[in-house]
Amino acid sequence: MIYTGAINPNEITKLLEVEPTYITLAGDKITNSLGRTREVKNSGWFLSSEGIVNSKDLREHIDWIVSKISPFATNLKKIQEIKDIKLTLKCVWFSKFGHSGPVLWPEQMKALSDLDLECSFDIYFAED
Repeated sequence: MIYTGAINPNEITKLLEVEPTYITLAGDKITNSLGRTREVKNSGWFLSSEGIVNSKDLREHIDWIVSKISPFATNLKKIQEIKDIKLTLKCVWFSKFGHSGPVLWPEQMKALSDLDLECSFDIYFAED
């Protein structure tokens, strides 16, 4: 995900040459799956593997994201140099039993490092 600061997310699409899964604009109203509506505070450009990569293996999702953006690594570096831009690879993990968890192999860590991308995890534990 890329939080774009004052830049319109469509400009990120032009600079990166990759189509996002979706964008948000500051001030837009978004309703979630629970019917709750909120106002978007920060514009964003998002590339998601959800619904595209049919796997519970986090590595396959990361590999898909990397395959989409790595051909444009030079463009990504230019975006990373823009003031007030925040880039991160956000991974969501749902744990059914409260043990084990996502695994990254050196291949994914190297690919993310080569792209100078941080990787964050949102981990949720299922209720009994």
